[in-house]
Parts: sequence; C-alpha cells; structure tokens
Amino acid sequence: MITSRARVLGAGAAVALAAASRPGVWAATAYGKPETADVRIGIPLDSTSYLPLYIAAQSTWKDAGLNVQLLAFRGDAESSQALAGDSIDVSCGSVTGLVNLVASGQEAIGIYAGFNLAGFSWYAQPGMKTWDDVRGKALGVSTFGSTTDALTRYVLRKHGLDPERDAHLIPVGNNINQYQALRANRTQVAMLSAPATWQAQSDGYPLLGVQQREVAPAWPEHIYAAKRKFIASNPNTLAAVLRGHVAALRFAKANRAAAAAVFVERLKYTPELAARSYEELMPTYDERGRLPDASMKVFWEILVRNGDVKAPLPEGAILDRRFIDTFAAWAPA
Repeated sequence: MITSRARVLGAGAAVALAAASRPGVWAATAYGKPETADVRIGIPLDSTSYLPLYIAAQSTWKDAGLNVQLLAFRGDAESSQALAGDSIDVSCGSVTGLVNLVASGQEAIGIYAGFNLAGFSWYAQPGMKTWDDVRGKALGVSTFGSTTDALTRYVLRKHGLDPERDAHLIPVGNNINQYQALRANRTQVAMLSAPATWQAQSDGYPLLGVQQREVAPAWPEHIYAAKRKFIASNPNTLAAVLRGHVAALRFAKANRAAAAAVFVERLKYTPELAARSYEELMPTYDERGRLPDASMKVFWEILVRNGDVKAPLPEGAILDRRFIDTFAAWAPA
C-alpha cells in the first residue's frame, strides 16, 4: 500500500540470486531467491544523491527479481515514520534519521551505507559576508531533525552562534525549495547542494561556507535500513535490493550519458546541470556500503551536541554488517 503522502517513482518484476542460508550464519553462499518480490522503499526527498535508486527503479531491481515501489516523502521525519509504521519495508534516509529512530526504541537498523557525499554549501543574502552576519537571521533546513538541521546547528555553534537564540531555523523542504526561499528572502541563509549551489553562485549570492571544510571531507549521507524482524524474515530479498543498487551504481559508472539523462528525466535538470551533477556525485559512492570511518567522530560529536544521543552509539547499533561482510555473495563482479 502506498501512503497518501508518498509518490510512486518506479517499479519492476521477477528473477533470482543464488544458494541458501542457515539461521544466524551468513556465509559466502547465503543468498537465494527473494522471499518476496514486492518491496516498498522510501526516500525522504528527491535528490541527486539518489541516482542509483532511480536507475534501480527503472531496471536493475527488476533484474534482481524484485517489484519495487520507490516512494518519495516530504523529509526524513515522514520517511522514518513510514518505516516505523510499516508503510514501507526499507528506507534509504539520512543516518541521522536512523539514529533518531534507534534512540526512540524502534527496532530498525541499517544494512548498507556508502553514500558519502559532503556536498552542502551555505549561501546567504547579498551583503552578508561572514557568519557574524547570520545573527538574528532565518536559515532554511529541509525538516527539523534532518541532516541539514543537524549540520546547520553544528556550524552555527562552531562560529559562536546559539541555534536557539541567535538564529531562526525554518523547515522549507528540498533543495529546490531551499533556493526558492532564499530568492524570495523568506530565508537569509540556505543550505544548498548541487545544482542549486551553482545557480546561487551564478546569481551572485555570497558563499558563507562549504560542508567539506566546515564539517568533514566526507559524510554519512544516506543508509538503507529496515526493521530487524523484516531483515530476519527476508535476507534474500534485501540482498536482491542491494544487488540491484550496486548494479545501478556500476551501470552509472560505465554509462555517463545514460546516467546523467536520469537527472533530466526524474529531476528535470538541464542536460548541462545533469552532466555536472554526475561528475560531482559519482566519486562519493562506496559500492561496498561502508560508513566513512574518518568522519564518524565528528558525526557523533554533532549528534551528541544536538541532543539526539547522550553518547556515541557503537556501529553495531545502527549498522548490521552482515550484508556488507558478504558482499561477494550478492554482488559478484
């Protein structure tokens, strides 16, 4: 069933993987035919970083034996609620959103990361040159509790500003909405990613900072997650989901023009912006699904400081490594 606030983005139909599994042991030959072909996968918002999911929805999930509904919501909170309420089977939202789910007692856990893009930049209204100029101003975030919210609060504190007293954070939605809010002066600072960053630069909006320098050079952006009960009952289905994802990544790397065309079709980019987005995005994926170890210390510092958790969680609390550790079984070269 599709939730009323979601949008169907793609689908597929049948075929299989390989071998069988033993309870509690995931060996190199642990994956066979999907337990169910019908899978609902949710994403918080449409974004360039979801390129492999868009490609998978068009073809490679079908090749993996799946009939997938890819559903776009209106932010991390909605997609997390959909997973918690069983309106979707799998989410591919922010790692921050997953941590919040786990911290709230939900039996959810990540199974594959590998979206390690640190591609945000903060642009301001003309005349604003430094973070000191942000005091008392409105800053756009996608939704409260999202990655954009967490990172903006971190950067404000880094520059001596209290997010609660010295600024006004406003949820405005996706990347396009962020830029529209900046242009309309509904917000004085927007946290943008490509291609909106290039448009802001072209239109002369001042750049305050970039994520790679203000926060970390790589960032755990998205993570596939599911409820533990679903994982236990459907390991072959999830292996097929990830196999389709990796196949989509490999297709994108080998077929630049076709992959960029997905941005034109799905996100309505111009061919020029689509090609530029492709070049910026592709080096940031880790097809093995790993978290960026070098950036996890600052990731947890941010979440602790923002009050999402009291202390860093062990990796095993947010990432079940069994799929990553048996990569060769479900994603052969």
